Amino acid sequence: MWYKFGLDKTSLRVGKMLGLAAGVLILLQLPLAGRFTFLDRVFSMPGLIRQHRMHAWAIAALALTHPAFVLYSEKKWLIPWEMRYWPEWVGVGLLIMILLVLVTSYWRKRMGLAFHVWAPLHRFGGLLILVLLIAHVLYVSESFTDNLIPRLAVMVAATILALAWLWVRSGWIRASRRPYQVTRVETGAADAITVTLSPLSDKPFAYVPGQFAIVRFKSPQLSSEPHPFTLSSSPSRGADLQFTIRACGDWTRGVNRLQSGDRALVQGPFGRFGHLFLSPDRELIMIAGGIGITPMLSMLRYMADKNDPRRITLIWSNRTPQHMVFADEMDILSAKLTGLRLIPMFTRNTDNNSNAGRLDRSRLETMIRDHNRKAAVYVCGPPLMMKQITIDLKALGYPSRFIHTEMFGY
Repeated sequence: MWYKFGLDKTSLRVGKMLGLAAGVLILLQLPLAGRFTFLDRVFSMPGLIRQHRMHAWAIAALALTHPAFVLYSEKKWLIPWEMRYWPEWVGVGLLIMILLVLVTSYWRKRMGLAFHVWAPLHRFGGLLILVLLIAHVLYVSESFTDNLIPRLAVMVAATILALAWLWVRSGWIRASRRPYQVTRVETGAADAITVTLSPLSDKPFAYVPGQFAIVRFKSPQLSSEPHPFTLSSSPSRGADLQFTIRACGDWTRGVNRLQSGDRALVQGPFGRFGHLFLSPDRELIMIAGGIGITPMLSMLRYMADKNDPRRITLIWSNRTPQHMVFADEMDILSAKLTGLRLIPMFTRNTDNNSNAGRLDRSRLETMIRDHNRKAAVYVCGPPLMMKQITIDLKALGYPSRFIHTEMFGY
């Protein structure tokens, strides 16, 4: 900074601050997406993943503007092609990798990248970004090359990130100490498969209704890529875990090929989408779209087993009655839960059903008119449906802090 004055000094200072901000956000990306249970208990994994995605845009914006300010202060438009500028060229490589990871993540489906291909590439890209960042920061500026404390701070941060990365990558090794095996594979409603896992160890999987887990099957019939699924089982009904999966892609369409005896590993549980995180007498409104019923089913099973008398309204939208999973059990749960009111809806007009059509704001207002505006609302289903329902709920007077959503996908 000593040899810069006026606008050049300001531009260089701004450029460096932008670069440091981008670097800090990059260092935070691993904790946000690393499936750390202690962070999930505070913020919930879906919330952390949303922050991870939002940070990606901020990192790209900061990384793009950082060199513009620095180069302006030097009155240069291009980095000279000389060996002494190798740290700057490392920065160019870092910028390219940031943009590649961003583009392939947000437009993965449009680019035709299957998840099992994209996921390892994304992890490798993230690791390479961290390596390039450390090299660029340590050698690009005298602030780090000639000053012990800043350089030591970078080295400490790099060491902590390396240890965190090793912990994340060893997650399946830890999960192997608590193996499961497939005991039942049942076809339920249209395109829905329910898989039941039984433990092969005496180590409990402690979860609460509404949470999800990440599952990796070890079967010759199905690839071993991990996927997140909500637990439709209840911890009040033994140690078996149950996942109800709708076939909506190449991998999920192969779940019905699983066989009894196939092994599985489970990481988790994750998420704070559950009634046990609230006071025991809170009114509940549940709005589910299709297979989004699974976390609500887990909660309802638990409440039925505990004879929970609270008031519950469940609005469940499906394409047709044939798409309702566990329809028979819903009748049983309705009989056990005296406070439960089930309102099924069908988006396709079937037999002139009065509840045919989509759930719009006027219908929603009629269905939950008698509920207290302090009732806890749980919404799970297709993204566009959840977005619109959330908007409608806020318009009807429900505070955003009382609206809980669960986004499928990871």
